[in-house]
Formats: sequence, structure tokens, C-alpha cells
Amino acid sequence: MFRQMIKKSIQKSQHCNRNWDLTQEMPQADIDLMIEAATQCPTKQNLNHYKTHIITDRAIIEKLEAATAIPDFGSAENDFRGYDGVQGYDEGQGPTNSQLSAHAVFAFVEDEAWQMGEEVRDPAEKAEGMGAASYKEDRDQAVGIAAGYLNLVSTMMGYSTGCCKCFHVSKVNELLGLPEGKDTVLLMGIGIADPSRQRQEHHTDASFSFGSHKNMRTFETHYA
Repeated sequence: MFRQMIKKSIQKSQHCNRNWDLTQEMPQADIDLMIEAATQCPTKQNLNHYKTHIITDRAIIEKLEAATAIPDFGSAENDFRGYDGVQGYDEGQGPTNSQLSAHAVFAFVEDEAWQMGEEVRDPAEKAEGMGAASYKEDRDQAVGIAAGYLNLVSTMMGYSTGCCKCFHVSKVNELLGLPEGKDTVLLMGIGIADPSRQRQEHHTDASFSFGSHKNMRTFETHYA
């Protein structure tokens, strides 16, 4: 029974939800457990490769969603509104990514992995090291693991999720008050799905539905 519950949660967690029942509220205790999942998962040497921002302020969430786009989508006649209420986007016309209309949005942001002894390290040497390809790989892996933990834990608690990588980075950085040189890597909406709607329908315009693809991953076993 327990294995079956985990299996169902794994399968559900694949699906990006695009609309939400905002008449309901998420308990703070559930949000706290999500924060635990996002910040207590494994990273290389347990370093702070990323910083997690948790947003439940509806005004900020709406601006974050408005800073998303699907490049070169649609025409000038569509009524989707971009950042600051402007129709269309820098990269072209398109709807917002309404997985970010959720009850909470988690943002994973670049951070400087601080290690013991670095208080005596030359600042120029450290800056050069932070830009190394190996560090970027470590950060990307750490964010991926954190997002996976957060996704599965949230799903097991009965919530729906949706990750978003398509957004105006500079505008999102500004909304989160990030210092120069620190970029947002990934956004994830988490909330209570609207049970009366198909999960791919846009939150504010049900006439638009997002596409979906079948799972194409494969595996091989090497059992003894």
C-alpha cells in the first residue's frame, strides 16, 4: 500500500499543473515542510550552491507570472498581458506560464558556495573559481536535486506543482531584490489544483491549453 502511494506520487509529480483553486489556503506547516525539503536535501559537500526564495505574496506572484513568456507565440490580437501589463513580450507574443499562479512560488537563486578557510582566500581567485564550469555543474545538480525533493514531497502531501525555466531573468531578479551577479535559476509553483479543470488549461484563459509529451526516458538494469 505504501509503495503504491509513493509510485502514484512519483507519476503525478511528472505533470505540470497550470491552474489553481485560490479559494483555498495552504497551511503554513505544509509550506514549512516544503522549505525543509528544498533546503535540507543533499548537495556536494553540503555547500550552499543556491539560495531558496519562498513567495506567497499574491501581488509578487502575479508579477512573477507576468515576467514569463512563450517566445514567438500567437499574434498581436491575443489579450495576454506581459510584465507591467504591457501586451506582448520582448521575445515575441505569448501567454504567461500560469504554473506560477500557484499558492506559493519557490525560486532557486545562484549563491556563492562558502567553504571553511575561504575568509583568507584571495577575492579575485575566489571570483574566478565561482565562474568555473565545474562550479556551474555542481550548482545545476544541486538545484535539480532540490527541485526533485520539493516536487515529490509536495506531491505526496496532495499538492500539484509546475516548474518554469522560461522567464525574463532580469525582471524576476528585480522582483526578488537580488544583488547584481546573482541570477534566478528555476521557479516552481506549488498549490491546490482546480479539480474542475484539465491541468493543462491556462489559469486565467481556459481557451488556451499547454501541450504535453509522453515520458521518453528509458533504463537498463544490471542486477547480480
